[in-house]
Order: sequence, then C-alpha cells, then structure tokens
Amino acid sequence: MKCPPRLLYVTYNENVLRSGLLYTQVIRVLELMRTSGRIGSVVLLSIMSPQLLWRERRSFSELKLRLSQSGIRLIRFPMLIPQCWSWVTFPGLLLWTLPIVLVGLLYRRNIIHPRGYAAGLLGMLAAGVLGITFLFDPRGPYPEEMVMNRVWRKEGPTFRLWKWIEGRLIRDADAVVGVTPEYRDEFHTRGARRARFVPNRADCERFSTDKKSSVQSGSYNRNVGPCELLFIGELDSVWNNPTLIAQHFEAVVKRHPSARLRLITRARVDNVLSELEKRGINTNAVIHRSGTPEEMPELMKGASFGLFFRAVEVRSLWPVKFAEYLAAGIPLLVDDGMVGLPVALVTKHRLGFVARPDVPDDYAAMDEILNNWDVWSERCAQFARRKLDIRSTVRQFIRIYRQVLSDDDR
Repeated sequence: MKCPPRLLYVTYNENVLRSGLLYTQVIRVLELMRTSGRIGSVVLLSIMSPQLLWRERRSFSELKLRLSQSGIRLIRFPMLIPQCWSWVTFPGLLLWTLPIVLVGLLYRRNIIHPRGYAAGLLGMLAAGVLGITFLFDPRGPYPEEMVMNRVWRKEGPTFRLWKWIEGRLIRDADAVVGVTPEYRDEFHTRGARRARFVPNRADCERFSTDKKSSVQSGSYNRNVGPCELLFIGELDSVWNNPTLIAQHFEAVVKRHPSARLRLITRARVDNVLSELEKRGINTNAVIHRSGTPEEMPELMKGASFGLFFRAVEVRSLWPVKFAEYLAAGIPLLVDDGMVGLPVALVTKHRLGFVARPDVPDDYAAMDEILNNWDVWSERCAQFARRKLDIRSTVRQFIRIYRQVLSDDDR
C-alpha cells in the first residue's frame, strides 16, 4: 500500500447527533480510527434534512469542533429532496453524487465508506467518477425493511429497483460489510469480491467504569431491591412491539410481584401502559426515561435484565443494544422468537436466558441469575470487552481499508 487510507465517510438522512446507534458506530469509531494513528485524514459528509440542520445548528457546531480535535472534518449538506421512497423522487437522490465527488476531489480522498443503501448508491457512483476505492456498508436489508414498514410492496417496482441496485452495490464494491455472519455469507453467494462480518458493538469503556464503581458500592447486588427489567429502543408494531414487552413483563411479575419495568426511549409509552393495564399490572411499576447517547451508561445502571427481541425474524440484523446491555454487565432476557448468532451466544456463553411469555417455566432461570447476579454480571461485561468493543470494529475497518487499497495498488 503506497499511502494510508484517506477516508470519506458518508451518511444520508441519518441524525448523527441524536441517534445512539450512529454516536457509537460512526462518531466514536471515526474518532478512535484517527487516534489509532493507522489512518490518514477523515472527512465525515452528512446529508440530512435542512430543517434538522437549522434546528440543531448549535449542536452541529459543537460536534464539528469536537471532531476537529481528533482531526476529522465534518461537512454538512442539506437534503433538499425527501428520502427516496418513490420513482418521482429517485432522480433527485442521484444529484447528491456531485457534492460527494467535489468533496472527494477537494480533500483528495482515496476511499469512500458510505453507510446504508442510499449513501451506498451515491458512494458507488462517486467512486466510479473519482476512480477510488468503494466500501459498501448496508448495516441492514433496506428493501426488506421498507416492505416490513409497509412503505413498499414486495411485488412493487420500487422494491425491485432497490433489489437491482443492491446487486450492483454488492458486485461493484471493493468490499462489503455484513453485521451478521448470515448477511456476510449472502454477499459471498451474490458475487461480492470481499465480504466481512462486522457487528454493531459498544464503547465498553464508557460502561465498565460505571459498573465497577456500582459493584463496589453494592448498588448492583440484585438481592437487594426489586427485580428490574430494562428495555432500550424505539416502540413500534413492527420491530419493537409494545405487546411483546408487556407479555414478558407480565411473566416476570408473576415470579417477582415487586418487579419494575424501565423503558429508555424517546417514544411515547402509552401503548405499553395500555397493554399492562389490560393484564391487570400496576403501571406505577413502569419507569420511563430518555436521554442522549452520552447519558446511556448512567440511565442503564441498576437494571437486572435487558429485554432483547425483535418482533420480526430478520437474520441480517444485529441490534446495538445487544452489545450495550452486556457492556453494562446486564444479563439478557431473550425472546424465544429471536434468531441468529446473538441468541446462540447468549446460550453458549451463559449471558442470560431465553424465554417465551406463555411458558412460565422458562423464567425459572431468573432466580439462579438473581441469586448469583454479580457473577453473571461480570461474565457479561467480560464477554463484551473481549468480543463486542468498538475498538475491535476500528481494527477491522482499518484492516479492510488497507487490504482493498493494497489490491488497488497492484
């Protein structure tokens, strides 16, 4: 490799300020890349709605200053045309290839790493114009997600268009990243030149320090105080169904009547409260919190179990909360409907237990964990530090960048 990676990272229609996922997987990863000394300069190009850019202009200025201290340049462009959900707006999406090309030329980038499908399409076109390396990082099956969210029809032309684009992205990219082994293997079968498994991970150092001080003070001893079930994430009928949350909490309450449910979400929790009332559960047992990504370790303190599920079976998803629960030393209560490697890891490494809400005996495992909570908590935290820390993500991405650039040098 003749020169180090000079990275252009691109996001499209994603809020890098308020999203806990992007804070960990983009902002912190890029910062750690730069401090590693193994990568050249980094430019983060974020294309997002002008309303958001104006409303959050002060916060963006603070983020720009923070990133500049790590040698990262933040460039913001307004997304003047809505997210491309129809054929009418699709040509407008392609216009954003131009600013990516201009930024690539101005800052002499040699690799483009776009996040997601829309950014991936723009990155592929810009990389072709610039003649530089292109990494496709889909993070999730966007066409299928849009069908699940009832935005597209699976037999419709927009879905078919994006599946065709997906095929081109997979085949034309110098490397493709999958968040699960199944996703990576699918890329191999569809003609990817190089496919790698890079899961969503957590910044374990932010959690481990808090956990140690809490253990020493005794606040993490679950034999003292009520059992507390924690859920983190958005609430919707497709992905994080409030009914399923209520069903699991009802099963927990039957074993531990004084149990509490802590919901960390920006969404309204009325649907969860309504489901609990239908089951005769006192809604005073529910604690609702929200906060910034930086506040998450503090908000998670003291929970007994982290509820981990998806209302739909998608093997190509790896929620970041899986890593965050474990990094905080919180054993998992995994819904029996979950599939994929995270569930297998929980069973193999004894990081929690798997249960179905309508099978009361499944929850007997709670008692063993609560009676030996410190042991289980430390096991979870150690596993996260070994396998799920974002410093591993940083090393993987730098290795991928260097490999593809070495290939281009030949």
